[in-house]
Amino acid sequence: MFQRLVLARVSAGGGAAHVPKENIATYHPTHPPDLATSDGLKQEGLHPAENQRVAALFRLRTGNRELLTGLFRRSDAVPVQVKAQLA
Repeated sequence: MFQRLVLARVSAGGGAAHVPKENIATYHPTHPPDLATSDGLKQEGLHPAENQRVAALFRLRTGNRELLTGLFRRSDAVPVQVKAQLA
C-alpha cells in the first residue's frame, strides 16, 4: 500500500516554469497505480502529453541517497511516436 507523506507547497519563484503553483502530494515508498514516472511511462510506450503537469511527487530512498521525481497520470499520457528509420 502506498503512503501519502506530505502536502508540499511549490512556490512560483525560482522553480521550473512547468511546476504548478499549488499543493502537490508526495508519496513514499510506493505510489498509486494510476500514476507513473516518465521512465515508467516510457517502458509502457507512453510519455507525458504536451503541457501535462506533474500530478504528484515521488520520494525514493536508496542507501544514503534520496530522489524526488514527478509522477504523471497514465490516463493523460500519449503514445510515443516511433520515427521511421531511413535506409
